[in-house]
Amino acid sequence: MSEPLVKKAYETEKEAASSYTDGLGRLRGQGLRYTGVEKVVARIAVDTIIHKHLMKAILDAQKEIEKLGGEGPVEEVKEIELSTEQKLLVKRFAEMHLDIEKDMIETYQKMAENMTHPLFKGLAEALVKNEQEHHRLLAELIAKYKE
Repeated sequence: MSEPLVKKAYETEKEAASSYTDGLGRLRGQGLRYTGVEKVVARIAVDTIIHKHLMKAILDAQKEIEKLGGEGPVEEVKEIELSTEQKLLVKRFAEMHLDIEKDMIETYQKMAENMTHPLFKGLAEALVKNEQEHHRLLAELIAKYKE
């Protein structure tokens, strides 16, 4: 993970969000409320606030991931020799989580349909694909260990 870059992005977005918010107040104070200028600056301010929060969320998630000692993305389920009991345990675990992933796919799809901000819409669409990948991997585990 490029944590220093994310920290830098967070700090920059944090400063920029504050600057845009202050600047927007000044523009409005100069009678530019509801003008094209105000709309452009307000749009950039909103996007910058979103960027700031996304960078903070990435930093927080990275800290949590480090505690797990997680590796990178898993593309496929590798062959691992398991006992019959272990296979059953893995299969049950995967089946339980398959329903969660299915629910999240549906939830993020609905979010993507209803989101009006393009960043939120794009994020929800990316999350749908990520959850579909989780669903595929869990289904692979179930198929592999279904004895």
